[in-house]
Amino acid sequence: MSIYTKTGDKGTTSLVGGARVKKTDIRVETYGTVDELNAMLSLASKEVKDDANQSLLEALQYQLFYLGAELATADATATKPNQRVVTAEDITAMEQAIDRCMAALPPVHSFVLPGTSEAGSRLHVARTLARRAERRLVELADTATIRPELLKYLNRLSDCLYALARFEDQLAQTHQIVDTVIQRYLSATTQQQQALPAVTDTQPVTSRPLALDFSLAHRLLQQAIGAANELKVPVVISLADRHGNTILTYRMPDALLVSLELAPKKAYTAVALKAATHELSAAIQPGANLFQLEASTGGKVVTFGGGYPLYRDGYLVGGLGISGGSVEQDMKIAQAAIHGLHLGKEE
Repeated sequence: MSIYTKTGDKGTTSLVGGARVKKTDIRVETYGTVDELNAMLSLASKEVKDDANQSLLEALQYQLFYLGAELATADATATKPNQRVVTAEDITAMEQAIDRCMAALPPVHSFVLPGTSEAGSRLHVARTLARRAERRLVELADTATIRPELLKYLNRLSDCLYALARFEDQLAQTHQIVDTVIQRYLSATTQQQQALPAVTDTQPVTSRPLALDFSLAHRLLQQAIGAANELKVPVVISLADRHGNTILTYRMPDALLVSLELAPKKAYTAVALKAATHELSAAIQPGANLFQLEASTGGKVVTFGGGYPLYRDGYLVGGLGISGGSVEQDMKIAQAAIHGLHLGKEE
């Protein structure tokens, strides 16, 4: 069967039921915009990474087919008895998706640029098409009878696509951060392996990667306690190994209880990003490379002072986190402990 009929060569098209109208008719413009939107959703779905979002986009595409068919039917008598239509349940499903996505996102207090990932950008384009389709439908409703569910559906759809776009942007950013951390771990592991003596037939395999052993951890704890006592500031001291696992946390008498949460996070952050935590503050500002880092990692990473990576002979062996005083006091205590045992990167 040929896809061209030549019946539209004079600028008219046929609605469901046989009536012919100009291709500039507001009804044709409305369901044509819905068709544009559906094509854009198809394009967006090829980049979306979240499985739930993928399934939702597929369902939305089918629903837009139903919506377009209903809009192309000006004569109610031409409607087939079993014709599918969008329903209140479809709208509820979108609302649930919006709630799911927004609950996983940090709050936004200002306008943000549309799309920081490929999937997010495509979804934002689809969102603008949904808004245009809604405007066309409102105009059509001035001269034709339109089910209220259709207006509500398109209005909710643009909100849904906004939520999906932000969710996919956040997901892409999280994956990028994780990939960066993994690459840093792999790089550190490679450097440590290359630093080990070569194994020969006459040399026993006794070398081991440098580590933050119990003796060193105990001495570091004593150094930190001594520095805290000099400042008369009770703190929580936490140590993590080179993999970010907590190996020791000590709370000095009268130290703030909240510091039991913060000190291990500082130690972990210092290891995970191979940087002192206060050095990350600039990198998480809007527009910087690690913007929304703390939210992306569920609060596991912190970016205020008091966390430092620990080095032996130039190799990362762990992290130290201090919490309980002011940021400046926490940093001073940590630096005193590190310098006392020569565990800085350049020491």
